[in-house]
Amino acid sequence: MDARRRVLVVDDEPTVTKSCRRILSEAGYRVDTTQSGRDGMSRALSERFDLVVTDLKMPDLDGMTLVGALRSQRPHTAVIIITGYGTVTSAVEATKAGVSDYIEKPFTPDQIRTAAEQALAPAPAEAEAPLRVDAGLVKEVLGLAARDRDFATSLWAKGSPVLSGYALTPEAKAAILSGDIAWIEKECGELSPQERRWLERRLEAEIW
Repeated sequence: MDARRRVLVVDDEPTVTKSCRRILSEAGYRVDTTQSGRDGMSRALSERFDLVVTDLKMPDLDGMTLVGALRSQRPHTAVIIITGYGTVTSAVEATKAGVSDYIEKPFTPDQIRTAAEQALAPAPAEAEAPLRVDAGLVKEVLGLAARDRDFATSLWAKGSPVLSGYALTPEAKAAILSGDIAWIEKECGELSPQERRWLERRLEAEIW
């Protein structure tokens, strides 16, 4: 019996499915691919996959429909979204739906490998209760982004991988990346003028 983790890649672009198959196979995963969103949903729900990597926009099925079906019927299957249509709204929606990561095209092999590793990493035994938002850590990251141009540029260009070294909840990561001022002030308290200004620029940019 093959004990390797199974991954299903769902994307209507042949170059993407081919690249993901090569990258993830070399990383030791068993990889299946399909270029049909409907076929991908059928397989993801009828077969056992540890991880589903899906495009957000496909001709025959919206990726969020697939995510919703997995969350309701296969809640233990990890999900990563890859898309060429990254926006603040879709990023926040995907994170709230419980996806492990959200990667914008074009992506690098390291981004896919790292996202898969993190999505399939075993949860710590002590982490039975949901993670609480660490307001101090959120403010620390925002302060760094406001002060350090190199860090801010990297955060804008690369998105969530830059925050992988910080123990932030998925909701906090999404709020920082999307410029969600209302959520951050509700969870973490009043922002400094510098932090607010950086988040406003982040929101206006609407890029990941």
